[in-house]
Amino acid sequence: MHPDPLLDQIVDELRASYGCHTVILYGSRARGEQRPGSDYDILGVRPAGETLRDARLWNGVYLDLFVYPEAAIARPDASMLQCLGGVVLCQQGALGDEFLAALDALFRAGPRPLPPDEIAARRVWAGKMLARARLGDAEANYRRAWLLTALLEDYFHLRGQWFLGPKQALRWLREHDQATYAAFDRALRPDASIDQIATLVARVVAPPDA
Repeated sequence: MHPDPLLDQIVDELRASYGCHTVILYGSRARGEQRPGSDYDILGVRPAGETLRDARLWNGVYLDLFVYPEAAIARPDASMLQCLGGVVLCQQGALGDEFLAALDALFRAGPRPLPPDEIAARRVWAGKMLARARLGDAEANYRRAWLLTALLEDYFHLRGQWFLGPKQALRWLREHDQATYAAFDRALRPDASIDQIATLVARVVAPPDA
């Protein structure tokens, strides 16, 4: 039995509902970083069938389940990198271990670099969005929120690194680029000034060796 008794019940649920023979826990609970109310991020594998997502409140907790046929995980792609660091709860043969090893190899190989024209376009877009956010109306505030979300992803994309979601991205910045983390911390506050956001834009779009 797993230390968290709900995990055994979740495995039973995936077996009964979808015929899954391999189940992997990933996300904050796999890393031991969960908070009260954190959901259970689960990947299940069954012999065949369509890929599907099942998100629901179950037994007082939120489940976020992805169910794949065996063929879909034989050669994992970037969309599955969210499962990095996952914990195999049950598996057919060594299928779960092999899947996680393939994901690790994919991550270590790194993403395909953005072409120069795309890099230039993203830098221009950030400046344009910042200018529109300065107008202060409802659309401007929407663009402000959009810009802040995109900047976190673009920090990594512009530097040829994987973006693995906000939680891991911010932790990486806190550990490896404290000045940019501090700029995000200031710009993401509800009362942040447009000048603080402009400072963040400048840091994100600057060439890595600037």
